Amino acid sequence: MNSRIVLFGVLWLASAALPAGLHAQAATDNPNVAAQLDAAKPIIAKIKKDAAELQSFSSSSGPSWTSHAAVLTRIKDDVNKLQENMRGLQSHRTVASAWQQDAIDRVTSLANDLAKNMNSAMDHLNKNKTRPTTSPYPEYLKANTQIVNALAEEIDGIIDYGENKAKMDALEKKLPE
Repeated sequence: MNSRIVLFGVLWLASAALPAGLHAQAATDNPNVAAQLDAAKPIIAKIKKDAAELQSFSSSSGPSWTSHAAVLTRIKDDVNKLQENMRGLQSHRTVASAWQQDAIDRVTSLANDLAKNMNSAMDHLNKNKTRPTTSPYPEYLKANTQIVNALAEEIDGIIDYGENKAKMDALEKKLPE
């Protein structure tokens, strides 16, 4: 009996801490959203690795512009794969729950920011091949690293939230009415 009261209290407190928009879900959670986000994780991991490598290039006179261009091209290819993934994610938006729709919007926005910033870095490098460390190039590289890290954290948080929400929903169904 006491464990049910404690469980109910925990669920009630957890639900009270959620934003108001999350309580009024018209649609159920769409498992395809989580699957699409899971599929993005290895792509993002590659971008993170390359972005960190590229940012380390800018802190010294280091590698030539061709080395920068090679890593930027790898990032561009992975960002294009990520954009395809985001289009797939967007295709599930209309059949996703309200909190998933918000999550899709946040993730898509970050992915778009990453693509724009990466293109700016490439444009700058193509115009300044002899000096790949002049401003604003290092700032683009730093921003790429920050954006991809934020994107990875956002996706991890969304996946964790979805898993925990499913557990809470299952526990809530076990409570007596």
